Order: sequence, then C-alpha cells, then structure tokens
Amino acid sequence: MAAPLELRNSPSGKILPAVGPFIIGGIFAFGALQGVASGADGGHVLWIALLGAACLALGAFIARGAFDTSVKVTLTSQGFRDARAGDVLVPWSKVRSVRLAAGGKGAAMLNFELTEEPPDEIRYAAANAFGLMPFGKTIVHMEISSLDVRGQDMVDAVKKFAPHVVVRR
Repeated sequence: MAAPLELRNSPSGKILPAVGPFIIGGIFAFGALQGVASGADGGHVLWIALLGAACLALGAFIARGAFDTSVKVTLTSQGFRDARAGDVLVPWSKVRSVRLAAGGKGAAMLNFELTEEPPDEIRYAAANAFGLMPFGKTIVHMEISSLDVRGQDMVDAVKKFAPHVVVRR
C-alpha cells in the first residue's frame, strides 16, 4: 500500500498572484496622496483611497495563503480529499477519468469525472461553481496551480493510487 500524498500551498503560487493587486493598490494610494497634496475635491480623493485600500486588502488576502502550511489535498489508496472543496473523501471506485486542464507545468486544474454526482459539500464549493451549470454535473474541478506539485506529478499519483482511472488528454 502506497503512502498517502499530502499537498500543501505553494508559497510562490500564492505570493506571485498577489503582486498585481499590491502594485495597483500602491498606484491608487499614490494617486490619493497626490490628490490630497494638490487640494483636489475630497470626495474624489476618498474614492481613489478606497479603491487603493481594496486592492491592498485583496493582495493581502491572496498572499496570506502562502503562510498556510496545512494539508489542502490528500490522495490515498482509498480516494482523494480536497480541504478547499468540502473536505469529503471521494473513493477511487467513483472516479471514471481524470484530465489535466491546460497541461504542462503551469496547469491550473485537474478535472475528475465521476460515475455519479459528487456529494453536496463538493458540488456547492466555490471551486466547483461550474458543477451548478446544467452541463458537467459529474465533474469535480481541483485547482492545483497554487499547490506544491506539478500537474503531471498529480496525474502520475492518480495512476499509482487508482490504475483503473482513465487519463484523458
């Protein structure tokens, strides 16, 4: 029996996406300071300052995940569990196929096709919002770009734990 594979957040996968909101927030904050210094209308400066604060808050929200060291995804011989999407064990016997979306090192999603609809905890999770659409009701979407694993390594682990699962390209 193979040892469970536990995946955590990748610091670079969380900090790099936060750079954009920090830069935009800094630009808005600088603009607000320039507005105050030049005596601009207070209402307009307030809106610019609020936009800057919102962008900085978004950047901090995204970056905080880099310091979260808890296990996010677990693959075992019994099935897989994603703590970000319901934290429910999905047995390999219910998995028909797996597909690496956008392939290669920068893959963003691993899509599991199940033999039946996933449990409600997974179906109504934010990561599976597409599951609420009339199509793809048996697909579970797992975001992997922010984890400390490459997409192909994840597919290889699925093959090891569940050789019956078909890998789609």
